[in-house]
Amino acid sequence: MKSMSKRVRCLALLITCIALSGCGGNGFPTAQVTGRVVCEGKAVEGAMVYFEPLKGSGTNGLSGKQGFSYTDADGKFVISTYEPGGQDGAVIGKHRVRVGKGKAKCNCSMNEEVDLMEVEVKADGKNEFELVLRKSTAQEVARDKSKKGDDED
Repeated sequence: MKSMSKRVRCLALLITCIALSGCGGNGFPTAQVTGRVVCEGKAVEGAMVYFEPLKGSGTNGLSGKQGFSYTDADGKFVISTYEPGGQDGAVIGKHRVRVGKGKAKCNCSMNEEVDLMEVEVKADGKNEFELVLRKSTAQEVARDKSKKGDDED
């Protein structure tokens, strides 16, 4: 009888460990996230797209790891969180979305430290987002030019 009880406990422990490991051992369940970045109606190539979970919005009130992607020639992105360059998606829950300049060349404002928008990634939803950048202000253009001058020193 004692050996049966020990087996049951071992099996319960094994099942608990598997459940806590999440999808593929990544820790937080993800869902596919795709979209497009546009500036003045045109696709932005080479931009960096970040999906950062908001605190307390994910599974069991936890937030999870940030997802990332670069945009392609059509401005399209596919977010990956646990597989570098993969397509595993973003953690399910609410996110702040940011777009960084990367190698993109356009007249719109991009700053990976400034939130562009907030979205919710749903487990069973269509998680496709169009990220519309606003045109850069004269101040931002001047700041970017001075940064380029500093970088060339």
